[in-house]
Amino acid sequence: MPLAKFAPPTRVDEPEPDILTRGQAASRLGIAMGAVDKLIAARVLETSIRAEVVQRLERRSYLVVEAGELTVLRTDARKPAYPGEDRRWIGFSTEHSPEELDATSLRWWRSHPRRVIDNELFVVTVATVPVAVYKIEGVENEQVRPGEDKPRFHYRGTLLHRVYPGLVDRPLSPAVPVQYKDRVRQIMSSRIKVVSGGPIGYLNAGS
Repeated sequence: MPLAKFAPPTRVDEPEPDILTRGQAASRLGIAMGAVDKLIAARVLETSIRAEVVQRLERRSYLVVEAGELTVLRTDARKPAYPGEDRRWIGFSTEHSPEELDATSLRWWRSHPRRVIDNELFVVTVATVPVAVYKIEGVENEQVRPGEDKPRFHYRGTLLHRVYPGLVDRPLSPAVPVQYKDRVRQIMSSRIKVVSGGPIGYLNAGS
């Protein structure tokens, strides 16, 4: 019997690209292309989207709360602040100074102050990616904007950890209290999804 002869392969494995398109990144992360644009604008992802960074995000689990509750701020990429506000920016950027990050993360939010304070930890996310974690210590101030009938709150908090361009990881500061260290590490190595009618949401066992 003659040696077997095979038909041409119907599928050829292509080498993994080093750089992904916005559509490829969105598909792998299970988010809309607009959400990828937010991550790029916030400098969490670079303009040339490295496959290695997307793979790291893709491997992350969604954070699950078994008891208690976590306050989650879903924010956009950095934009100019509202006229008349005593800050330059709203939204997140890896280029924010610590002072700019505090100003954009901790104010002004329609929320439940007692609930936010009781939850202690306050995580900032862009398109499901945690970008900063704060320990909330109280309410700094509150205001009612023209045309609104409910107050917005400015929280007082201490930054425990944040991300840097390209999701470069840095060790936790030794100043982070020991009771928060493991929680902060898990938050910053996860992705977070909450359902909320506004920027502030709450992740709990019922989520």
